[in-house]
Amino acid sequence: MVEVLVDTAVRGSIIALLAVGLTLIQGTLRFANVAHVEFATLGGYSAVALTGAGLGLLLSSALGVALVAVLAVVLYRLLFRRLLRSGPMIALIGSLALAIVIRATLQLLYGSRPRYLPTPLERGIDFHGALITPSQIRLVCISLGLLALLALVLKFTSLGRAVRAVAANPELADVSGLNRGRVVDIVWMLSAGLAAVSGILLSIDSAVGIELGFNLLLPVFAAAIVGGLGSIAGAVIAAYALACAESLVLQIDWGAIVGGTHHLEVGYRPAVGFALLVVMLAFRPQGLMGRAVRRG
Repeated sequence: MVEVLVDTAVRGSIIALLAVGLTLIQGTLRFANVAHVEFATLGGYSAVALTGAGLGLLLSSALGVALVAVLAVVLYRLLFRRLLRSGPMIALIGSLALAIVIRATLQLLYGSRPRYLPTPLERGIDFHGALITPSQIRLVCISLGLLALLALVLKFTSLGRAVRAVAANPELADVSGLNRGRVVDIVWMLSAGLAAVSGILLSIDSAVGIELGFNLLLPVFAAAIVGGLGSIAGAVIAAYALACAESLVLQIDWGAIVGGTHHLEVGYRPAVGFALLVVMLAFRPQGLMGRAVRRG
C-alpha cells in the first residue's frame, strides 16, 4: 500500500500541474487545448538544450520555463486568437495539428532517443518497504508548493479576481474595464509555465522523449474533465485520484479472479483513465466540482 501511495504522489503531482493549466485555459477561453501537454515536452527539451550549452540545471530549468511561457503567449496571439474567432472546435483541431508539428520538430532536432539531464546518481530511500528517490521527493514538494501558490494567487490577489471575472463572464469583464487580453496572456503564461515545470521535473526523475507529453494526454484530460472543467480544485483532486486508481489497478493480483498469479502490464494504465472518464460522463457529466448545465 505504501508503494501505491508513493506512486500516486509522484504521478499525481505531474498530472495535477498539467490538468490545472489545461483547466485555466478552458475556464478563460472555453476550448480544450490538446497542444497543452506538448509544453511539458518543450520544457524538458529546453532544459536539455540549456544544460548542454553549459548552464547549470537550476538556471536551465528556470530559463526553460520562461521560454516555454513566452512561446505559449506568442502561439496564442499568432495562432489561437485567430482560430478562436471561428469557434472552439476549430481551435481544438488547430491545437491538435500544432501538437503534431511540435513533436515532429523535436524529433527532427533531437531524434527519437530519450535525452537525460545532468543529474547525480541518487540512492533510493526505503520508506516502509517502498523506494523513493530524493528527486521524487523534490518533485512532489515543488508541485504541491506551486499548486498552493497558484491557489493563493487566484483567491487573494487582484490578478486572481480578474481571472475569475474573465472566466465567469468575459463580456461583463470588458464592460467593467478589465484588460481581458492581458489577463488571457497571463493565463497562458501560467498554464504553459506549470506544464514546463512538470516536464522538467519528469525529465529529472527519468528522461525526456518526444512522446513525454503525448503519453500524458489522456490522464490529463481525464483529470480535467472528471474534476469539472474550469475547477482548479477539482482538477487537483481528480489528478491524484486518477493516479491512485492507476497504481491500485497495477498492484492488484487479478489471479484470484482469473486463476493463478496475474498482474496487469503498465501498458494497461491508460485504460483506467478511460474507465473513470466514461463513468463520470455517464453519471455526473459536469465533473466532481463543476456546475450542472441546464438542458433546454
